[in-house]
Amino acid sequence: MAREDRDSTCAVALTEPRPTELVTPVRAEGVILRPGFIHGTRRVGSVKIPLGLVGSPMQMVLQSAKPLTRLPLVGPLLTPPVSVASVAKVAVRAATDPVFPPGIVDVYGIMRYSDQK
Repeated sequence: MAREDRDSTCAVALTEPRPTELVTPVRAEGVILRPGFIHGTRRVGSVKIPLGLVGSPMQMVLQSAKPLTRLPLVGPLLTPPVSVASVAKVAVRAATDPVFPPGIVDVYGIMRYSDQK
């Protein structure tokens, strides 16, 4: 690596990018998944924690509460959780399907795309 390449890399690493700088190149050709709370079975050492016992009922109740997520302060708490299988399905589809639209996929998009074939 040339001296000037190292210097420019260090300069880039020291300056924190703005969120728009991170998203702008991705919107043209990539996908960002924003799932929020993901439920499934979590393993901590040898112990399995079934987060689906809490996450599945919350998803069923909160998936129809999308307008409430716009409320200040409490709105983000009303975002429905999604299953790890749904997130994985959408991630694989986004990586392999050439017609999958680029951009940011939120919780509701993840639920919508995971229900599609």
